[in-house]
Amino acid sequence: MSDVAPVPLDPKYLEQIREGLDRARREADTERFDPGTGRIVVFSDHHKGAGDKADDFRRCEHAYTAALGWYLESGYRLFVLGDAEELWEERPQTVLERYRAVLDLEAQFRTRGGLERFWGNHDDDWRHASAVRSHLWPVFGRLEVHEALELIIERPGKQAGKLLFLHGHQGTVESDRFGWASRLAVRWIWRPLQRRFGFSATTPANEYDVRAKHDRAMYEWARTQEPGIVLVAGHTHRPVFARGTPAPPPTRPIGELERLLAEAVAAGDAAEAARLRAELEYARTSVRRPEAVLTVSPPCYFNTGCCSFPDGDITGIEIADGMIRLVRWPANLHELVDDGDGIQDARRVLEEARLDDVLDAVLEPPVTAPSVVEHEIMAPR
Repeated sequence: MSDVAPVPLDPKYLEQIREGLDRARREADTERFDPGTGRIVVFSDHHKGAGDKADDFRRCEHAYTAALGWYLESGYRLFVLGDAEELWEERPQTVLERYRAVLDLEAQFRTRGGLERFWGNHDDDWRHASAVRSHLWPVFGRLEVHEALELIIERPGKQAGKLLFLHGHQGTVESDRFGWASRLAVRWIWRPLQRRFGFSATTPANEYDVRAKHDRAMYEWARTQEPGIVLVAGHTHRPVFARGTPAPPPTRPIGELERLLAEAVAAGDAAEAARLRAELEYARTSVRRPEAVLTVSPPCYFNTGCCSFPDGDITGIEIADGMIRLVRWPANLHELVDDGDGIQDARRVLEEARLDDVLDAVLEPPVTAPSVVEHEIMAPR
């Protein structure tokens, strides 16, 4: 069950974002990509810090390294789509030393499937070649860090499509135009609060209203490019995958649970009452605090989510075997494992679609009116 609300368009904000995205695309590197043989996994927004309470990646390290191990042996190319290091809060060398083992694992992709790194607003030091040479080359070798990369998707017998990868902060006031001021505020005000109280990061991209406005602007920009463009970004920390929404919580309707609980209490069945009360309170909480999910049509905008969720889970985008997938790697690996059989691949996939179908949808005139809708996923009442 979900409550549905269209996301309004802010024309003035869209023009700010359009200016930044237009510039990034004009300057993007380009290459050709064969979806029949190529394999890419995209992760963003790790915000790796110093390993203290201000470090939003520290809970996610287990999930991320497990994922990298799987993709490394499966022949994937790794795209790290910006905000990998939290350089608004920390000095580069502090982060690189704390997470050297993780970075060494990323570096192995250079000699296997391949590695592409992008800079975002929180690691915009990497936009400067001198900083990359000084700090990243000792780890990765002679690595180039992109702002944007456009892949031309070969489709024999069909019109080619394009996948544009970038972080997604381009054009924003607080993260792009005046990022220097935001950096000072984060480093000297927010970081000490995080270290003292252990708060998880809250940036404008994480506030619901601003995040929805930004997702809508990135979708509108992609939709109004020439046909065939699909934008893959991060920055908002919220996964977006076409019309895909998660299933509602696995509970019965609240009214039914209340009735069954009353019957169990009247019958003196304490064990059954306990089970029902747990399910009921979970359902009630899901209504008070629903999960906010965005869907878009046509599917011209995808978002990776992030690698810094407070529960330690990470999400990302896979492009492989002719498919595009939204995937989740949990902090608790038991969720992906069957006893005796190891990790079950299908359990990491949240949503998937044929890449060919996605490109057809953005190349052809839309069958229905374009839409950007926010869903609040909750238990049935």
